[in-house]
Amino acid sequence: MDEAEQLCDRVAIVEHGRIIEIGPPGELVLRHCPEARVEFTCDGHVQRSAFEGVPGVVSINAVGGRFSLLGTGEDFVSDVIDCLSRSHIRVSAFRTVIPDLEEVFLKLTGHSIRD
Repeated sequence: MDEAEQLCDRVAIVEHGRIIEIGPPGELVLRHCPEARVEFTCDGHVQRSAFEGVPGVVSINAVGGRFSLLGTGEDFVSDVIDCLSRSHIRVSAFRTVIPDLEEVFLKLTGHSIRD
């Protein structure tokens, strides 16, 4: 899937011999999995309400000082970083999880490629 996403101008998702979706990889990802996830660890005294005003936030999960924010929009990750900076929140770990073609396949078919 990684090679298809990087090298192909157009891909088809096939299930049981039938094409169920076709298009440019980036377009398929945006159409079917528009959310990005930002995960970070910070001081345990930070409240989840600090992130409720971030544009595009769909959900906020917090356990102790570990946060996972799911959101949409081109600027979602930048908006989270901006919120952390403006609020002077110290972050000890940070990563973004951007959907890919494998997630599109899973969403459309209900099973992984290897199933």
